[in-house]
Amino acid sequence: MCLVDRIDAETHAHATEDYDKVMSTLINLLGPGVAKLIEASSLRGHYNNPIKVFRVELRLKGCGNDDVVRGIAARLSDEDKRLIELSLDSRVSGNKLYLRFDKQRLYLNELMLSSGDDVVKVIIHLNPVKLRGSSIIGVLREMGVDHWLASSMGILTGDLLMSHAARLVCV
Repeated sequence: MCLVDRIDAETHAHATEDYDKVMSTLINLLGPGVAKLIEASSLRGHYNNPIKVFRVELRLKGCGNDDVVRGIAARLSDEDKRLIELSLDSRVSGNKLYLRFDKQRLYLNELMLSSGDDVVKVIIHLNPVKLRGSSIIGVLREMGVDHWLASSMGILTGDLLMSHAARLVCV
């Protein structure tokens, strides 16, 4: 059974940005196959400035979304993995894991978490059936992204890990 139902990614471009370069950030993150899936919409900013929003929704056949998430996890630095560990409570809601990546770094094909405004927003929708009676930590481990939860720094160990996992159980 696949662990990831869907992956949503979104970013935006202001009039001063090259739209092709901004779209390439989604391709660099999710792979070349997403180029034809990117949808663009136009908005107006607060001062009536044009803004282009680029979105992609991945629902790959088989367990392809699982592979995409594993690929993202493999490219994350140890520092970013530790940041995810520490902020997991604020990144999870129901069966969704929320991540934000630096758009400028993604253009250079580098993966780095960001809390700024110039980002690519990603929502990983985990399979709710797989989560039933399990924790999101368990599902992430099963996906092979247990480095996100590894306790090499002693951050989440023993009873602390168990209490953290208990708070994230989705029924």
